[in-house]
Amino acid sequence: MTKHYDLVGVGIGPFNLSLASVLDKSKDFNFRFFDAKKSFEWHSEIMFSDSDMQTSYLKDLVTPVDPTSPYSFLNYLVQNGLFHAFMNTGRQVVTRREFEMYCQWVTKQLEHRLQFDTPISNVDFNGSNFVITAGAEQFTAKNICIGTGITPRIPECTVDLISNNFFHAKSSQLADLNVDGKDVVIIGGGQTGVEIFRNNYKSKWGKAKSIKLITGRSGLQPLDESPFTNEFFTPSYVEDFFPMDQERKGPIVKSQKLASDGNTPSYLEDIYRELYQLKFVEGTSQDIQILPSRRLNDASEINGRYLLVLDNDFSEGLDEIAADVVILCTGFSNTIPKILDPIRSKISFDQEDRFIFNQDFSVKWNGSTDNKVFALNFSRHCHGISEPQTSLMAWRSATIANVVLGEKLYLTAKQAPNFMSYTKK
Repeated sequence: MTKHYDLVGVGIGPFNLSLASVLDKSKDFNFRFFDAKKSFEWHSEIMFSDSDMQTSYLKDLVTPVDPTSPYSFLNYLVQNGLFHAFMNTGRQVVTRREFEMYCQWVTKQLEHRLQFDTPISNVDFNGSNFVITAGAEQFTAKNICIGTGITPRIPECTVDLISNNFFHAKSSQLADLNVDGKDVVIIGGGQTGVEIFRNNYKSKWGKAKSIKLITGRSGLQPLDESPFTNEFFTPSYVEDFFPMDQERKGPIVKSQKLASDGNTPSYLEDIYRELYQLKFVEGTSQDIQILPSRRLNDASEINGRYLLVLDNDFSEGLDEIAADVVILCTGFSNTIPKILDPIRSKISFDQEDRFIFNQDFSVKWNGSTDNKVFALNFSRHCHGISEPQTSLMAWRSATIANVVLGEKLYLTAKQAPNFMSYTKK
């Protein structure tokens, strides 16, 4: 007999893990989440000892909607005997590694709800339920939730150059990197770029001859984490933002870039102090440079080295830089998973081939209204700047849970009003 679920989740990253943790409160709701990986991992390729989260540890998988949940970060600390030691650190955020460890702990508590090492190959619809194929197994679900994560963004002019010495940061090549005596170029001035830049001059992968960080930004710009900016990451703001005309949303999200894509201020301070020490106290022979206002125009390979042609927005000219190793920190993109191809014709997309969303994070489609397709981290263009961040993942999970459970199990509305009001109340 074919197994049937009330909801099936595809992918087990933090977002779907949050949804699973929230749904588990309802013992009568039958759901299961699947992932092709053998166990929970979270961007392990670009996780360094100095990589911190950029949000409070209280914005975990569940606490913002259910502080009594057994799957909270605080309970993780208590159950592992770490509460007092952690509190003595005085930290407001945790390292990304510890956040991953916390999520791995939650997956062990939810083993009965999660299934790793099981790639989903196909999602179809039979008129009543979704039909999900995983290898030789097939099962049905009333609802599905897509949480398949992000894919590295590779500049078009570099696609043919990808190799062991020219690669995106989120690649296996980083683990085996050896830069001894080589000229290294890092492209991208976001948090990943500055972390790889810093770990290079600290000789994590050997001592490079030169290290250059190239960014299209006007400088290494800090994350704006001031209290009024942080109101962008609240349910009240999302509720104001969602009903706006779609053509107005894009410019607003773009203007808020440094609210989510800036560099941790304390991290920048550490880099500045360390560069001062290296250059003016220790007198390093390494050529270490930060090159802002440059954008990659072209790239080619010549005799085993790479020639990068850069548009210099400051001088309005072209720069050329040669390198032995090039590490792309050029961000990520969302890709509609091919497993949805059988039902793609039923799904609504905008002119940029993005999902069109309802306010409850379900995708608009012309299938049965009793069956919903939810998608996580695909809706920045509809729900706003918070969508790719962990800040509101618990609230989003609770919103979805209330919909599929058919009851208000979680308090998601009637939040305290923000101090900044964008609509007439």
